[in-house]
Amino acid sequence: MEQTTQAEEEVPESTIDNASYWVWQKVQAVIDMTATYVRLRWLIALVLLGFYVYRAALNNGFHIISYFLGLFMLDKFLGFISPKDDDDVTGNATILPTRETEEFRPFRRAIKELDLWKSYILAFGISIGLSYIEILNIPVFWPLLVMYFVMVVIVTFKTKIAHMIRYKYVPMDIGKRNYQKGKPGEKKQLSRCHIIYVQ
Repeated sequence: MEQTTQAEEEVPESTIDNASYWVWQKVQAVIDMTATYVRLRWLIALVLLGFYVYRAALNNGFHIISYFLGLFMLDKFLGFISPKDDDDVTGNATILPTRETEEFRPFRRAIKELDLWKSYILAFGISIGLSYIEILNIPVFWPLLVMYFVMVVIVTFKTKIAHMIRYKYVPMDIGKRNYQKGKPGEKKQLSRCHIIYVQ
């Protein structure tokens, strides 16, 4: 009797696991289909953020949720503009070329653009959902939260910019160097071509 009870208990778990795996596959397939539509994806993110801001302004509240959403967005953005490994910029690994003979190596991000977008979409969706729970509309003195958030942003970006200046890197790929054809004996001129974003 006990064995059948255990088997019956395991069946719903595997069914739930299978169903959640199937749903996750469908969601991932939709995300993969939108991977090449960068502007459309970010437009969707802006619409969701705008809807949350509208909800918060309409209720004149949810300042705590907005504060934590802002901190989450700041954290993820800092990951987006940070190198994948500190070795990439400290000199223990290869970095962007400084001479014509060196190979171009693109900036490797800690968080890729698609992962940043997925994190933002999830955070905006959760924030919108939480804005419908009235008990979370805690009254606070919001100017203090805004001042503290601005102070956190300034200090964080000051530290990040100092790190960029110290290790001489820019968190974006400006372009790959191409050598122009010239006359023999003539010094080669470097030119830049813009890179179309590729994940």
